[in-house]
Amino acid sequence: MKPTIEKIISIDELAKIRLLYKDKKIALCSGCFDVFHSGHTVFFEQCKELCDILIVSVGSDSVIRKIKGPGRPVNFQNNRVFLVAAVGNVDYAILGGEAENMKNGKIDFYEIIKNLKPNMLILNDDDSSVKEKNKLCKDSNVELKVVKRFVPSFLDSVSSTKIIGQIKNIKLNYKK
Repeated sequence: MKPTIEKIISIDELAKIRLLYKDKKIALCSGCFDVFHSGHTVFFEQCKELCDILIVSVGSDSVIRKIKGPGRPVNFQNNRVFLVAAVGNVDYAILGGEAENMKNGKIDFYEIIKNLKPNMLILNDDDSSVKEKNKLCKDSNVELKVVKRFVPSFLDSVSSTKIIGQIKNIKLNYKK
C-alpha cells in the first residue's frame, strides 16, 4: 500500500494518472469532508464499487467558506486532503479549485475533469447541484452516477454540520 502522502496528487499529475490507468475505470467524487466521519467512508465504499480507481476532490478552504459560510471549514484543506487520502478505498486525493474559479452548482473541480478525463463522476442522491453537474458531465463526455445516501444499520446518521452543532452545544453547556 502506498504511503498516504503519495496518494495526494496535483492537477499536473492528472494526465499521467489517466495514462497509467488507461484501461481502468476511473471515477471522481468530491466534497468538503470538513469534519471527517463514517458517512464519508460509506460514500467512498459505494464509489469504489463502481470503479477501479477512485479519485476524490476535496474542497479548498475558500470554496468551503463560500459554500458553508463563516467559521468553516473547521479543518484546514491540507489536513482534510490528507485524511481523505488515508482512506483505503481512495486511490488518490486532490485539492479542488479556489472559490473565485467555482462554477455554478458548487463545481470547483472543472479543471480536474478536464485534465483527468474520468469515466464517471459520482454524487450522492441528495446533491443540491445534480442539474449543473449533469450538464458538466454531458459537456465533458463523463458518465454521471448517483448513489443513494446510505447509513448501515450499525452506524448512526451523521454529518459534519451535525457534529459541529453538537460540539458547540457541549461548549455552551460547559460555560453555564
